[in-house]
Amino acid sequence: MEIRVQRNDLAKELQLVQGIVERKSSIPILSNVLCEARAGEIRIAATDLDVSLRCGCAAEVVEEGSVTLAAKKLYEIVRSLPENDVRLTLESDAWARIRCERVEFRMAGLPREDFPSLPEGKGGRGIELPAKLLRELIQRTAFAITAEDARYYLAGALLVLDKEAVAMVATDGHRLAWAQRKATLKLAEAVRVLVPRKAISELARLIEEAGGDETVSFQQGDGHLIFGIGGRTLASKQVEAQFPAFEKVIAVTGDKKVNVGREALQSAIRRVSLLSSDRGRAVKLGLDEGKIELTASSPEFGEARESLPVEYTGGLVEIGFNAQYLLDFLAVVGGDQVALELKDGESQGLLRPVSEDGGDYRYVVMPMRF
Repeated sequence: MEIRVQRNDLAKELQLVQGIVERKSSIPILSNVLCEARAGEIRIAATDLDVSLRCGCAAEVVEEGSVTLAAKKLYEIVRSLPENDVRLTLESDAWARIRCERVEFRMAGLPREDFPSLPEGKGGRGIELPAKLLRELIQRTAFAITAEDARYYLAGALLVLDKEAVAMVATDGHRLAWAQRKATLKLAEAVRVLVPRKAISELARLIEEAGGDETVSFQQGDGHLIFGIGGRTLASKQVEAQFPAFEKVIAVTGDKKVNVGREALQSAIRRVSLLSSDRGRAVKLGLDEGKIELTASSPEFGEARESLPVEYTGGLVEIGFNAQYLLDFLAVVGGDQVALELKDGESQGLLRPVSEDGGDYRYVVMPMRF
């Protein structure tokens, strides 16, 4: 194997696989990337046995071949090289030589045969999804995915594809984010798949790298979910679990409704929560005639209070929320104003954008007790 490749092109592809590679895996080969030289390109693959990524870039292939090298160290080496052509040569006993101008490295690899086989997409292009649409759905829901791996049925986002819309929903049991956008899809029937948290994160990175004008191809096969974008292929094991019934949750409404400026509410929550308890980060919202009053307190530091003027004439209601949960929503919702709907101090609250062109977005948060 011998190739010549532009340093920046190779570094970009190696950076993309860093999130896939298992840094401290008990299986050494999973800390490596597979580099294959063929047909005018170098193809790079990485996997942790649950999620895998194939990518690559153009290269001058002098001799075809393949080698597996330590992913993190190879990326650090390539990134450190001068901005010029890089020569990668495979020597005997899986040793690779990397040269650029007057710099030379020699790296030990592992046998190509030890690298796991990766899932492949079926023939055809699969279901075509606008990358911009998918990126927006991920941004608006991924933050609500649970961080607890034990709750595997929540450790991902549910992707729902219909003939006229694409939706994504995520929850950690304390809050639920649901976003939907209109789209025309060629489907015989609706599709519902649970995409694991890591795959969601890597898919967002691939979309960001490729740009919003691209199209994402989606396929299912052999227990895997396969996404293709910009010549790169992301595959993930499909989680066979029953996602909670969310339809009734997003249909929740409250009789106490108010619109409030997004930036003003965001700033007020940030300020008031400075004196909230570190454990729960609880902030109390008091909705009364003509105002929303936010308060927080902790035995160690004291208390904070701030009022925002709003158009509201209903009865008094007080409710506590985790401040970070509210800030997560306000950071991605966009627009100038958000709508808040409450029933009482012990029922969940609903937040959503006041105006939403071409879709819907709802965020349901469970209250905290003081």
